[in-house]
Amino acid sequence: LGSHLPDITVITPIFQEDSIIFFAASLGHHADIDSILPSSMPPQSQNLEEEGACIVAFKLVKNDQFQEQGLTDILMPPGRLHGNSGTRNLRDHMSGLRAQVAANNSCIRLLADLFEEHSFAVVDLCMTSIQENATALFQLGGWKLQSSLPPSQLLGLWND
Repeated sequence: LGSHLPDITVITPIFQEDSIIFFAASLGHHADIDSILPSSMPPQSQNLEEEGACIVAFKLVKNDQFQEQGLTDILMPPGRLHGNSGTRNLRDHMSGLRAQVAANNSCIRLLADLFEEHSFAVVDLCMTSIQENATALFQLGGWKLQSSLPPSQLLGLWND
C-alpha cells in the first residue's frame, strides 16, 4: 500500500477472542530503502526494484519481538541490482517502523476504550456504515452520504 514504493504500511490484526475483527494500519514514508540512488524515488527508475526494497509481506512483530534482523536482511542486501548498495539509513527505518507498530498498538488500545464506552456492536455498526458510505461514494463517483443509518442517528451513537 502507498503511493509509491518507499511507502511502507504496517498492518496489525485486532482480535476479539480468536477472531480478527478489525485491522489497524499505519503508512510511513521511508526514503532511500535500498534504491539505486540515495533518494526516495530516483527519477530514472525503470521498475519498482530500482525504487527500493520490494516487500510483499513480512511479519514485523513475532511473539511480541520486533524482527530487526529479518528487516535488516530485506533492506541491506547489496548487489541485487547494478548500482544498488542497500539502504543508507537502516537505523532511521528501524525507528520509523517501530513508531508505526506503536501507532497501531495505540489504535488497538483506543478501540478497546471505544468498545468499553459504546459496546462492540455499536462500534461495528458505525464502522460498517463508514465502509458502506465509502463504497457508495466510490461507485457513484460523488460525495452524497450513503449509509444504512441516517447521519443524525450515526452521529448520535457516538455522542450519547
